[in-house]
Amino acid sequence: MHRIATIGHDFTTHHYTLLREKKETERVTQMTTTRQKTRGIKSKRIAITIPLLRPQEMGPRRRRLSDGNETELILNGKAINSGNPFDALSDDVLISVLCKVAASATSPSDLINVMSISKRFSVLGVDRQVLAKASGKAMCVRAKNWSDSSEKFLRRCADAGNLEACYFLGMIHFHCLRNYASGTALLERAAKGSHAAALYSLAIIHFNKCADVDGGSSCQHDLNSAASLCVRSATLGNLDALREVGYCLQHGVGLPPSPTAAYHLLHKANTLKLITSPSSPTPLISPRRRSRDISLLTNYGYMGREVHAANMFMVEWWWLGDKGEDGLHMCSNVVCGRRETRKNGFRRCSRCGTTMYCSHVCQEMHWNMEHGATCTPVQNA
Repeated sequence: MHRIATIGHDFTTHHYTLLREKKETERVTQMTTTRQKTRGIKSKRIAITIPLLRPQEMGPRRRRLSDGNETELILNGKAINSGNPFDALSDDVLISVLCKVAASATSPSDLINVMSISKRFSVLGVDRQVLAKASGKAMCVRAKNWSDSSEKFLRRCADAGNLEACYFLGMIHFHCLRNYASGTALLERAAKGSHAAALYSLAIIHFNKCADVDGGSSCQHDLNSAASLCVRSATLGNLDALREVGYCLQHGVGLPPSPTAAYHLLHKANTLKLITSPSSPTPLISPRRRSRDISLLTNYGYMGREVHAANMFMVEWWWLGDKGEDGLHMCSNVVCGRRETRKNGFRRCSRCGTTMYCSHVCQEMHWNMEHGATCTPVQNA
């Protein structure tokens, strides 16, 4: 009797299961009737069948492993990396997250640590959208760590349209690797995108082409181009370019001489420096023997500023490598890092003739930092 009762119970359970499946099929099979209000066409009955979804097609779910302690994520019947919720997100969402991380990174390690989370992050981390948003600090490579992989990474960022990468790699190619054609092309690409520092660097290159060169239409053309590049960089907020424009107006280099306009521009540059650097250090020396027309330029002394990663790279590069055995001199400003492209390409200090500078701004900065206390006139040496 117990066996018969068990069989009957199983039959009843199976029967109710069949009925439930039949009702479910009838529920998802909907009959809709549409009337087409056109001539000569009768109404037609259209059957729309919605198939049942299998459990593995209903999105990601958790499945407990055989040991009963850990779980794994199941999507479309396949197990995804255990314990990693990012694998269930789409590529577009992950790229959006990586773009924000790259844009706010304060060092290369920030982006590298995120890319090491999983294989998908490492693949999507080098997507063009992510590399185009990378901040300058995310690409801040040290000279002692320079390698082919570093150059390849910066090149990929530059090809993705990252202007900061174009400027950084262009400065390295031009001033360190001495690949002048490639460096100029990268700087011009950044300048076309209105990169203020790239515009100013190109202006310095044009200025130094005419240093210690007498006359010539090509030299005057370079001076005019350099002055126009400085003006454009100054309008984008570069204070060094604003000071250089003031010097151009003061001495009539590339621009018509205008002492009054030069006075106002240099005063504006000093005021902006005070506003943007309220906690800057005090001058290392007191100004001495300044002429009346440039006294305003150095009244505020040396204002501390954050040195760009490209300049720090160049300074470290020359300290680690070549010290100038080829007769080319470096800019005497210790935080500049630029080097002559030809002999006597930089300007000398007109008082002592021992220090050399790539620009008036570097000369002013070095004077206020240390040279003003040690500069000795040639006739008293």
